[in-house]
Formats: sequence, structure tokens, C-alpha cells
Amino acid sequence: MDLISVIVPVYNAEEYLIRCVDSIRHQTYENLEIILVDDGSPDNCPLMCDELKEQDSRIKVIHKQNAGQGLARNDGLDIAQGAYVTFVDSDDWISPEHIENLYNAIKKHSADACLGNHIKVNSNGDMTVRMLRLKEGIYEGDIITQELLLPLLGADLYDDRDVLINSSVSMNLYSMDCIDKNKIRFISERYAVAEDFYFNVDFFNSSSKIVYIKENGYFYFQNLQSTGEKYNPKRFERTLNYYNVICRRVESYGLADKVAHRVERSFLMKIRVAIRHIVLSDLPRKEKYRQIKEILGNDTVKSALFSYPIETYPPSMRLLMKSMRKENINAVYFLMRFREKGRRNRGTKALLKWIGIGR
Repeated sequence: MDLISVIVPVYNAEEYLIRCVDSIRHQTYENLEIILVDDGSPDNCPLMCDELKEQDSRIKVIHKQNAGQGLARNDGLDIAQGAYVTFVDSDDWISPEHIENLYNAIKKHSADACLGNHIKVNSNGDMTVRMLRLKEGIYEGDIITQELLLPLLGADLYDDRDVLINSSVSMNLYSMDCIDKNKIRFISERYAVAEDFYFNVDFFNSSSKIVYIKENGYFYFQNLQSTGEKYNPKRFERTLNYYNVICRRVESYGLADKVAHRVERSFLMKIRVAIRHIVLSDLPRKEKYRQIKEILGNDTVKSALFSYPIETYPPSMRLLMKSMRKENINAVYFLMRFREKGRRNRGTKALLKWIGIGR
């Protein structure tokens, strides 16, 4: 049995850490090393990590200054001894058979990675299965580019959804040999949003065989206190960095001609997320308008808005995109607010689609 490394970045998760680590410790696949990376957590997590280490010899602990989740994962990768590696966030958990299912599939097909799915769990305990839009099976050679890498970079024209493949590294199992040979690492989410995304882009581009199975053993807790759910004044800057980084990536991989408008669509989706966080923040209305105006007036954003053929969007998105293109701040603000209300009121979904802001 191969050793599998499980890397857990830990920050401000004392309420959830035991649940997370216990779910890893009680896997049916037992040949694990569990690497807890305390990312300078200000709560009791550092002490809890040390106590957990005393309870299980498979646990290793790294204490470091806070630098963010992406770099914490890199620190785990630097000391990982496993033939394969998976990642679990400290507020999430996994089912007992999760790692064994991924491992069996990766070994059966001699693959570089096995992709799985996840179950989203909200604070009320409601669960929603999130399946990748893929056929279960093996992906090799150019098929990896066509069916995995390009959809990961962004949806194609006329696709009904912006996200076709989840960019998260959690719920997957990766070959450390492929990671080490190609020097694959995370970039900091403090520089560019979606640190998982770049890791998967590099891995997919470097691998020769990937298998996907309908494994639903990863439980993603929708923690509204996590960094991804909060307003951050640097989000827009990091979204611009995301666009610049990924444009350089696809150019270096010789994919620029193949991605067409995929990267633009992904970028515009993340711009909408940045605006959404502003709209839902506690900022004064005047400041919200100022920041939205700054985003829509940015040359890179304007270029993407006018380059991308927004008429190919699903009808549910066109009105919002047209308002963004026209820099109609008032319309963008209220469409976003109404969309959020619609998320909480199923009875307004038809109206949302009619006015162009449903999904």
C-alpha cells in the first residue's frame, strides 16, 4: 500500500478542526501521513494541532507565520513523503471510504490523478451534491486538454453555465511524482484569486492520464466566515492579477488560439463576484457605487466586456452584462441586490430569469 499524504491548512478553525482531522484519521485507507499546517492561526488551533499529533503518530505539524492557504499547502507539499497527495480544508470533512475510493481508481487505471465530487453543506445541515459535468471514465492525451483543461479555463460560447469543472483541489487525489517532476505549486491567493485553479491548470497540462469517478465523499462546509465569502477591498486587484496570470499561462502552453473567449468569460464571472461582494458589504451606498464604477471603468475590464460576445450568454445573464458594459452603476447595483434576494426566495426565480440575473 502506497503512502498517501493529506495536507490540511489550518487557520481560525478551532470549531471544526477536530471534526476534520477525525474524519481523516478514521479512513478505511490507513497508510496516511496527515500534515497539519498551522498558518499562524490566532485561536487555539496551534495547540490543538500539537495535541492531535500526540494522539496519532501519522500526524505531522508545521507552525508558520500567516501567509495564506495557497502557501500553507506548498509548505505541506515540501515535506510530503507520500506517493500521492490530497487536500482537505480544516472546516470540511471526508467520508471513511473517500481516500480508498480515489486510490483504488488511480491505481486501477495507472493514472496521474483521480477526480471526485463534493457535497456542499450549509450551516443548517442541508446538503447538495455537486457533480462534475464529466462522463465517468479515463481521460488521456489530447482528451485531457479538450475535456478537462479547456473547460477548467472557462466555459465556451453558448454554454449555459460559467463553471463547468470545479477548480478546487480538494476531493481529488494527485500523483506526487507528476507534481515534483513538473514543479507544480500553488500561488498565493493574496496575489491572485482562486489559488486552486492554477494548480489544476498546471497539473492537467502536465499529466498524461486522469480518471474521474462518481465519488461523493468530500463534504464542503459553506462557512460564511471563510475568506472566500467575505468582502475584501483587494479582491478586484487580485482578480486583475488572476486574468494576467492565466493569460500568460495559456500563452506559454500554446493554448491561446484554443481558449478563444473562455478566459474572458471566466474573468468576467470573477468580476461579477467582486461586485457582488461589494454590494453585500457593510460599506455606505456611496462607497459601493464608487468601487463598482472603478471596476467597470477599468481598461482591462472594459476590454473584456466589449470583446466578449455577451449575446451568447444565457438570457438570464444578458441584462446584467449589458448594464456592466454601459457602466450603468445604478442598474448593476440593484440587479445584484435583487438577485441575492431571489436566492433566498424561490418564488422569484422566474422573474429573475426574465430580467436577466438568474442562473
